[in-house]
Amino acid sequence: MKNPILVPEFRDLIKRKKFKIIKSFLDDQHPKEIAEYLGFLEPDEIWKILNLVDEYIGAEIFVYIDIDVQVRMMSGAFRNNIRKLLQQMSHDDRADLFQHLDRDIVNRLLLLLPPKDRADIINLTSYRKETCGAMMTTDFATLLEDDSVEVAIKKIRKDAPGKETIYYIYVTDGAGMLVGFVSLRKLILSRPKQKVGNIMKRDVIFAHVDDDQENAANMIEDYDLIALPVVDEEGKIAGIITYDDAIDIIREEQTEDMEKLMAISGGPEQESYLNVSSYTHFKKRVSWVIILAMMQFVSGFIIQGFTETLQNFIILAYYMPLLNSTGGNTGSQSATMVIRALALNELTFRDMFRVVKKELVVSLMISASVGLMVFLRVFVFTSGGGDIPAGLTVARVAYMLAAALSVQVIWATILGALVPLVATRFRIDPAVVSSPAIATLVDIGGIAIYFTTAKIILGI
Repeated sequence: MKNPILVPEFRDLIKRKKFKIIKSFLDDQHPKEIAEYLGFLEPDEIWKILNLVDEYIGAEIFVYIDIDVQVRMMSGAFRNNIRKLLQQMSHDDRADLFQHLDRDIVNRLLLLLPPKDRADIINLTSYRKETCGAMMTTDFATLLEDDSVEVAIKKIRKDAPGKETIYYIYVTDGAGMLVGFVSLRKLILSRPKQKVGNIMKRDVIFAHVDDDQENAANMIEDYDLIALPVVDEEGKIAGIITYDDAIDIIREEQTEDMEKLMAISGGPEQESYLNVSSYTHFKKRVSWVIILAMMQFVSGFIIQGFTETLQNFIILAYYMPLLNSTGGNTGSQSATMVIRALALNELTFRDMFRVVKKELVVSLMISASVGLMVFLRVFVFTSGGGDIPAGLTVARVAYMLAAALSVQVIWATILGALVPLVATRFRIDPAVVSSPAIATLVDIGGIAIYFTTAKIILGI
């Protein structure tokens, strides 16, 4: 979160040209903390402060600044400052920035950069969003398998300042094909005349440029990797995804899944909640709200058909909210467990019957618990009177309500388990349909179960 406390002080020091004081303050702060202060300043003020620090540190600070402020800074006229900063930025952060810029600004900035950097940006921004190619960086070190350890160390010493990580060095053949990797520790401890091909590991864990970024993040987590190499369709190493990128991917995917579970369309926003316009929030939420509201008309039609029953049997109305809320809760629990198992590749559609069997056992135990609770509540605290028509006992009504709630719990739990599995069968993201579909179907099914049970047990 941006910190506005020192903004007036910064502006006053800039106005009075007390740059030494500003620099001494910056030297004691982490780049992220500096970015929080700078976020409230105007682009020209930020540029003046970034000029006080090392170019590499300036690039680090810039990356932590909110993306909307970055875009405004790139739209200015500080040509020399922009060129130096872009050249110091990591390749993946630079490519991400360019994807947020207007086409005319992109074309103008590309002309400021040397051909190599220009080609790198065009290449990285050409991959589809949420793929490994779009997330990877080309800041990685490589060696040839025929290199000696002595030559390899000299190469790494020369290349290290421009690479994002050198803890793993990837080994290629003469054609650029990925054949193995060697750790920096292994390289330093090996004899100078040994060949890299003799000390490297050949069982490389890698991803393809078109793979989903979430799969890459899961691989980094599963194999405890610092970085994951990414290869193209020919098997040549195209880039790497580092562990910090994996954290960003996991956070982004979790945000996206959470929004889908809550029936919010569109992807996660890059800007903070308060910086996103109300109209954007409206567009992301309104569609599913309208669709679900229209589907809920079915519940209204069912209730409308039992209007006379509700008028003469008012106690049924008391427990309808309990029926729907309990069903929604158990259905959501079941769906959450199954979606998590699917995300961790613990389940597939073929496991459907095993899942249903397990959830059936769970639902029977839950239904027995809540059914008993409702029976006791109605039997002990209901006195009869106008709430129960003549000819029916409190015990019979309590039994009916407990039975209806028990069936609702079983229905909702099984439904919550099935919807995500069926969605994966049709290659639909289970998080997209699970929550809205379960909530609506549980409500519709619950009303039908409620009045059907009342009709059977109470004869109404």
